[in-house]
Amino acid sequence: MKRVIIAGVLGFAMLAMTGCASSREQSQSEWIGKTRSDLSSEMGDPKGAVPMTDTGGEMLFYSYQGHHYVFETDADGKIDSATQVR
Repeated sequence: MKRVIIAGVLGFAMLAMTGCASSREQSQSEWIGKTRSDLSSEMGDPKGAVPMTDTGGEMLFYSYQGHHYVFETDADGKIDSATQVR
């Protein structure tokens, strides 16, 4: 009986972790196509910005609500990549 309870708890934990991961990916993908000013109005100024000479865009580093993000913009300032790094 004890093994069944432990297996149930572990299964529930795996489901919860999977749900968190998919919602995190969804929240990052919602930034694709928005502008840098949209991002700044939500998260404030970036902690760092590095120009990308190959694309003409920028790589923006943010720390927001205890999470760390990296965004890449194209030459027009639109976000084309978003990743949560921690």
